[in-house]
Amino acid sequence: MDKLKNNIKYLTVMAFTVLGGGLLLFRRQYIGESISEGLEICGDILVPSLFPFMVLSGFALNSGAFSKAEKLFSPLMNRVFKLPGRCFTVIFFGFTGGYPVGGRMIGELYEKGEINGREAKRLFSFCVNGGPAFIVTAAGGAMLGSEKAGWIMLGAVTLASLITGIAGGVFDKEKPRSLKEFKSSPLNISDALVLSVQSGAGGMISVCAWVLVFSAVSGAVEPFINSETFNLIFDALSEVTSGIPSAAKLGGAPFTAACISFGGICVGCQLLPSIKKCGIKVREYLFFRILNSALSYGLCFVFMRISGVSISVSAHQEAHLLSSSAPASAALLIMCGAFILETLSLKENQTAYRDISG
Repeated sequence: MDKLKNNIKYLTVMAFTVLGGGLLLFRRQYIGESISEGLEICGDILVPSLFPFMVLSGFALNSGAFSKAEKLFSPLMNRVFKLPGRCFTVIFFGFTGGYPVGGRMIGELYEKGEINGREAKRLFSFCVNGGPAFIVTAAGGAMLGSEKAGWIMLGAVTLASLITGIAGGVFDKEKPRSLKEFKSSPLNISDALVLSVQSGAGGMISVCAWVLVFSAVSGAVEPFINSETFNLIFDALSEVTSGIPSAAKLGGAPFTAACISFGGICVGCQLLPSIKKCGIKVREYLFFRILNSALSYGLCFVFMRISGVSISVSAHQEAHLLSSSAPASAALLIMCGAFILETLSLKENQTAYRDISG
């Protein structure tokens, strides 16, 4: 039976590989256009907005910059979320930094042994969110043509995540650990900065790579689909940045808020290493994303009705969001890659020197 399963798995993987190769050959024009659009998204939106937060969040963890704040908010964290004060930094950046930031921080803390599997699972249930700049300026103002709708969506998405986090604390009967149980050793400022830039650069390259992969898949698949509705659903659920106009066409601001809260399959793939590292099952991650999406939809619908803003906002396919360019962002990514290689080379040289001298 195991041999049969292995053969079926092997044949399935081979079939998809051959199919992918065929699509790359015969649909290269569609795929090339989609990848070009993906590069624009990376250059105009993702790199300028995410990279600084990735570096800053890593620096906050490695340097202990938020240690005083963690101590100050520890009672609130214990009572409201049933989580230790050490998790405050993750929650702060999870709500302000954008999708991969919170998830990557959870994985880093778990890997260091500073949070356990239960705490990581709780954090993953409500700390994977779009940042305020992305939701208000990019999704609301640039893509939907209504910054007010962006603020309403931000309120709905944030409140939905907070409800999930607080509800998880209500059902969590385990007493949260005190800060005295955490034996973290902050790095000095220079080491923390170097490590944070290196980690942020690697994370940014990974994010952009996944966006390009999903752009290629979209370019390969969509020409075969005759249903416009199905194409819109595929766009909205696969990659959140490029899928926001499609979400707006399908269900206005409430459905857009739901898709932002879900994060898209692309974000899930970006966070998959951290999810597996923490021992969390993919279906558990998806459950909370769907739960947050449902809450965001309902809250946004109510907020739009109360505020008098039209639920059906216009969707702008073309959006030049930030004062940056794709070539400049590409150059930044290249420099990030060079920095990683240089840092790794320096570490190897230091290790070799210690071996020789030691």
